[in-house]
Amino acid sequence: MIVKTIQEITNIMHANVHGDIDDTRKIHGVVIDSRQVTKDVLYVPIIGQRVDGHVFSKQTIEDGALISLWQKDHLPYPNFPVILVDDTLKAMQDLAKAYLDELRPLVIGVTGSNGKTSCKDMLYSIFSQEKKTQKTQGNRNSEIGLPLTIFDFDEDIEVAILEMGMENKGEITQLTSIAQPDISVITSVGSAHMENLGGRLQIAQAKCEILEGLKENGLFLYNHESEEIKQVLPTLNTENKKIVSFGQGGDVSITSDIKYDKEGIVFNCNILDAPVYLRAFGDFQAMNALPCIFIAKACQLKEESILKGLADLEMTKMRTQLIPVSNAYILDDTYKSNPESAKAAIDTLMELPAQKHIAILSDMLDLGNEEKQLHFDVGEYAKQKGVDELYCTGPLSKETSDGFNGKWYETKDEIYEAVKPLLDQDCIVLIKGSRAMKMDTLVDAFRGKKQ
Repeated sequence: MIVKTIQEITNIMHANVHGDIDDTRKIHGVVIDSRQVTKDVLYVPIIGQRVDGHVFSKQTIEDGALISLWQKDHLPYPNFPVILVDDTLKAMQDLAKAYLDELRPLVIGVTGSNGKTSCKDMLYSIFSQEKKTQKTQGNRNSEIGLPLTIFDFDEDIEVAILEMGMENKGEITQLTSIAQPDISVITSVGSAHMENLGGRLQIAQAKCEILEGLKENGLFLYNHESEEIKQVLPTLNTENKKIVSFGQGGDVSITSDIKYDKEGIVFNCNILDAPVYLRAFGDFQAMNALPCIFIAKACQLKEESILKGLADLEMTKMRTQLIPVSNAYILDDTYKSNPESAKAAIDTLMELPAQKHIAILSDMLDLGNEEKQLHFDVGEYAKQKGVDELYCTGPLSKETSDGFNGKWYETKDEIYEAVKPLLDQDCIVLIKGSRAMKMDTLVDAFRGKKQ
């Protein structure tokens, strides 16, 4: 974690201390949540839409924080020591950038509408075989989360894998200005955030901002099957950047059928000698592995390290996680949902061996004006793929149910009661929905963790 004197921090921020404190004392870590304060941390009060973190600054000092940042426009200044800055968020970002520059690890930035977390997990598992590697934890991939991720990095880090999320144009530009990747990846372009950005081409343009902060002679990998990225790339300055595509027709590709069992998938890749065993489910996960394989080879990791990293992969929870329950399995893909990932999850469901395949789907959010049709299309797709039974909940998922001629319920509890008896059979039950729909609570219920 970051350890710096107050003097070093004020030099980086071009700031001054208000109040009496020994500026040779050192902070140990950075927090923005007053409930997470530990001894000698730096507290950063973030100004949110509903809460201004400055109201908690005094309490954080009483709870053991060494010092707090304080935005200059917040008058009067407090009667305890603070570092005065023009903007607390910008100051925190400047400190994170300076700390990362000081550590000088290989920085890999990953973004994408779908697959960025899986890709991050795969890169971490591979690089950890040979190097001191750290990654974004949870969903700390925003303008606030990314600096907090960096502050947790150890001084001996060799490889930093940073997930970069976005909802609006300009956000990836901000993140790459902090992290300045040596290697960047766009896993996919989908329909998520169309409500904010307008369409898939605009989403691709926003994702391609990850090229802006890429270091000189950096490596950029993109999904060759994304027509939108292919349209955007010629409009960008890619001079002194190495551009590599993955997927069908790309520089790195899958060269065999993808085989499934209850532990994961097996496939061949054109740049590896041995078959890849991937401890994850879904053809799309094989696709997510491709840039990881190329990056590892480009960084001269051994093939055995690549294969072991993928075989021993520990995925972030709620991403196509197969969980045994009674005589059945739950396919937990509840972290988020959009039309592309929902259809991919249905494909995965149907590849897994079972006598019956059941899907429980909830609303996909932030899809803009086409949201009803997109939900209907997912239900229709499930029907075409041979899903045996479809259960839906959520107002928009009435359309999904109509597309399938399935069953719609007002509450998750009703679905639980309807589906629970089916788990005595040889079946696989996919559960998926946008994060706000909290479909993971239904997974917990089936696992016997019902509140």
